[in-house]
Amino acid sequence: MESAPNQLPSGRDPSSSPNPKQDLQPYSGSLKPNQVSETVLYGVPIVSLVIDGQERLCLAQISNTLLKSYSYNEIHNRRVALGITCVQCTPVQLEILRRAGAMPISSRRCGMITKREAERLCKSFLGAHNPPKLPENFAFDVTHECAWGSRGSFIPARYNSSRAKCIKCAYCSMYFSPNKFIFHSHRAPESKYTQPDAANFNSWRRHLKLTDKGSSDDVMHAWEDVKIMNHNYAAFHSPFISFPPHFAGVRP
Repeated sequence: MESAPNQLPSGRDPSSSPNPKQDLQPYSGSLKPNQVSETVLYGVPIVSLVIDGQERLCLAQISNTLLKSYSYNEIHNRRVALGITCVQCTPVQLEILRRAGAMPISSRRCGMITKREAERLCKSFLGAHNPPKLPENFAFDVTHECAWGSRGSFIPARYNSSRAKCIKCAYCSMYFSPNKFIFHSHRAPESKYTQPDAANFNSWRRHLKLTDKGSSDDVMHAWEDVKIMNHNYAAFHSPFISFPPHFAGVRP
């Protein structure tokens, strides 16, 4: 993907909406706060902004271009289910986005998501996905802190439906589906009780985390891709959920 930053042009009418392709230039040097840029996502240029040291894309612009065939509720519910959190712009940042042509003058707020999150969100709707490539017999070491908490091995090869018993508990060796596993816990001396989120069937995607917080980007991205699978989306009843041949070698 290409990126291109720009400083706000001086003396421009705040109500104007310049052509981003004319105003945005390639990145050079380190990222600067509120640096506006352009990223190509699925062939469509999307305006982004540097917030807290990260390049974040304009969710509203993504919704109005790449995902314009879907309703606000569909996009919102999908984003929440994927565990993607929007960072709201400050008034100054919103004005920058207006001048870059990403937001209409009448807009009052705008949510920003990272490039990786934008790719995941669009991928979940548009279905363009390369299955995660992991070693044979690979399993994710996962942990949750619901109730008294627990730890287990998430085996991707067994995760062929939302109810698949694909997690083996590290304490009792029993198998659970992801949603049931977050209600399964073992009390240890250092355990702290946390009320589970029982209201949301898909809440496991928020609560189940990789045990090793220092996992490589490849493993973290593969984990994100696996979590998207077998959701209650028609889009996932497709080749998106297939695994490469080496996944067939995974055994409990």
